[in-house]
Amino acid sequence: MLEILLDPLGALVITFFVMSIVSIGGMVLLYLSKNEKLKKGVFYFLAAWSMVVMYCGILMSDGFYFANGPIALVLGALGIAGVLIQLFSKKENKFKLAEILVMISVAAGMINCFFI
Repeated sequence: MLEILLDPLGALVITFFVMSIVSIGGMVLLYLSKNEKLKKGVFYFLAAWSMVVMYCGILMSDGFYFANGPIALVLGALGIAGVLIQLFSKKENKFKLAEILVMISVAAGMINCFFI
């Protein structure tokens, strides 16, 4: 049974499930949490996670799917833009916009990485 899970396709499926659980769990925590400290911690974790997803998207862009690399870079830039907005914006609703950008970066990065 273990030999079946260790072939390349099995490793990809395991990677997909782990990355999906981390992404969905982080987005649910970010959206539903009332604690501001936890929310900020999850926000920065998801911003860093969007960089991991971007890196995976770039790695998977070898071969025939060469357009995935630039798309992954743009989606990673959305995560960086969310952090910069959160850090430097003087507007009142800056954290909501930053959250949305980071969540879009993670979700679209996962779609780019595994489904396109």
